[in-house]
Amino acid sequence: MGFLTVRDEDPQPGRRAVLTRALGLTAAAGLGAAAAIGAATGPAAATAKTASTRAGQADWRFCTKCYGLFFRGNPTDGACPAGGGHDAAGYNFNVPHDVPETPTAQHNWRFCTKCYGMFFWGYPTNGRCPAGNAHGMAGYDFVLPFL
Repeated sequence: MGFLTVRDEDPQPGRRAVLTRALGLTAAAGLGAAAAIGAATGPAAATAKTASTRAGQADWRFCTKCYGLFFRGNPTDGACPAGGGHDAAGYNFNVPHDVPETPTAQHNWRFCTKCYGMFFWGYPTNGRCPAGNAHGMAGYDFVLPFL
């Protein structure tokens, strides 16, 4: 079975022509929608969104036992305050990091190397870790948005 082609006596376009035209129209519609979104939100908002999207770390998950946020990108699930390891459920969060603090986003949130949870690193002590003693800070300076 061969591909459909356009012949002089056949007014129907070939399969390749139909697909090429459909893909071209889809791409044009997508570019038009992106331009409309950019115009509606302004270039500053588009740049800020792009920057925050690039500076993010995925694999942050909700724990059904302690109701905390923990990093699931390691071979083990850390130490849960409710006992054992964390138990992931729900969304896979992509948490922004190393972007400037704003009036609606707080920095100084850090990853703990012992419990794999996120804790606030803006106080003189690092808080109490469920794996023992204070949290052990490492990695990115996460910036959490708030209302």
